[in-house]
Amino acid sequence: MQVSLRELNRIGAETLVLNETVELEGLEREVRQLVRFEPLRVQVAISRNDHRFHVKGELETTATVVCSKCLKRFDVPLHTEWEEWLTDHPAYAEETEEREVQLIESDPVDLTPYIREAMLFTLPFIPVCREDCKGLCPKCGVNRNEVTCTCDMERIDPRLAALQDWFNQHPEKD
Repeated sequence: MQVSLRELNRIGAETLVLNETVELEGLEREVRQLVRFEPLRVQVAISRNDHRFHVKGELETTATVVCSKCLKRFDVPLHTEWEEWLTDHPAYAEETEEREVQLIESDPVDLTPYIREAMLFTLPFIPVCREDCKGLCPKCGVNRNEVTCTCDMERIDPRLAALQDWFNQHPEKD
């Protein structure tokens, strides 16, 4: 998605609104749990304030991710808003506590890196298919959401195994 700041200055518009569909290539190879995602629906509003441009964006899509507990694929809707401040004059590039104004030296400006960053921040860090996901059995590997396994999950610290043997040989009498 590209926008020309010079064109925005030339036409004298206070706000320019763009609606586009953006495809981000290769993101699935970078994010381990991400299987695929639909093209992003992006809306960007660019307003001019002196020589600064306030870019306010909104994106939404649906992503297919892998559950971190049971390894099942599921769809998750993603929606986020983001904003950036840009300028094409070095005198107006500044960084304050409230915002950073980035100097843009080429025109048109490619907004794809900002969209990509917003998408990455929107993806769940540890995706879970549902809140009460039971995950996989560590012994037999079945999905415990679908099958109830009978694996013995009692673990004894190997350092205390001799003590367990002693209790087995000397059962307590009532």
